[in-house]
Amino acid sequence: MAGSGYATASRRRILDFLKKNANRAVTAADIDSHLKENDSEVNITTIYRYLDKLAGEGTVMKYVAEKGGKAAYQYVEHGHRCEEHLHLKCVGCGRIIHLECAFMDEISSHIREDHGFELQCKNSVLYGTCKKCQKSISQ
Repeated sequence: MAGSGYATASRRRILDFLKKNANRAVTAADIDSHLKENDSEVNITTIYRYLDKLAGEGTVMKYVAEKGGKAAYQYVEHGHRCEEHLHLKCVGCGRIIHLECAFMDEISSHIREDHGFELQCKNSVLYGTCKKCQKSISQ
């Protein structure tokens, strides 16, 4: 099981929430609210500790927009190789898009070959607004 070690009921609930929301990044506050709404209150410190443990194992990606900003977390399937590609994060809905395409490989090759710079994509995120949120803003 992801997040191995001992699996308490609260850890299972946290991991279940992360898996059900794997298409977007969530905050510890999102998890806390969900657990409270479902009569499963867990100390917020416990949530942060477990999220840090999962991030260390590579079970979740940890995103921090800027210094002092709230961290957000996203569950990733084992072997997804998120450290090998860039990500787009919508500032509106929190959705994460994994940039796993040939064009991104071309960009990486160009940067390496023409500029002598080796990309390290671990937690590399570009922030913007997805099409769905753009539509809702313009309406």
